[in-house]
Amino acid sequence: MQGILTLLRHKAVLWIVGLINLAGTLYGYYWYEPQLATSKWYYYPFIPDSPTASLFFTIIVFLWIFGRRSRLFEALAFVTLIKYGVWAVVMNALMLNQLGTGDSFLTAMALMLMVSHGAMAFQALLYSPLMTFRVKELVLVAIWVIHNDVVDYVLGQWPRYPALAEHIQWIGYGSFWLTGLCLLMGYLLVARDSIDNKIT
Repeated sequence: MQGILTLLRHKAVLWIVGLINLAGTLYGYYWYEPQLATSKWYYYPFIPDSPTASLFFTIIVFLWIFGRRSRLFEALAFVTLIKYGVWAVVMNALMLNQLGTGDSFLTAMALMLMVSHGAMAFQALLYSPLMTFRVKELVLVAIWVIHNDVVDYVLGQWPRYPALAEHIQWIGYGSFWLTGLCLLMGYLLVARDSIDNKIT
């Protein structure tokens, strides 16, 4: 395990991880452009959920590279990467189940999104031993993510999946409990016993 952690925090590896996440973040914001174009400006920070999660992770990776860290951004990255990573995998799986796999382009796009978002959640778990956020940062993240859920499912700004629109109430209900699970994981895996790890 220690050998894996040494590899994960090596600067060369961090550069690769950081640049991949930066590219994914930029593509994610581009993907949300049509929805942002028809939304009020004050919703902008809460609409592109997944690219904002990968932005948080990109920020902490580059902070680590340059010998800095932010416990708040580490907590934001951990919770949102898992939440929106898992959420997107489930949504795309449900969409394929609803629409079938007859459209090869739609199927390929859904599978790409499932793999990339699954990787988001996985890297949060993979890098969690390097994170050092505490309960107070987790509380601030809880406020952010719960508010984001309200914007999505009460104010109607959730990511557009027309095939699943009739199930939006259940999707919102599941998202609420997913938020709680991610916060609990953040507490159990990091906040309860955080250790300062230096970047080599």
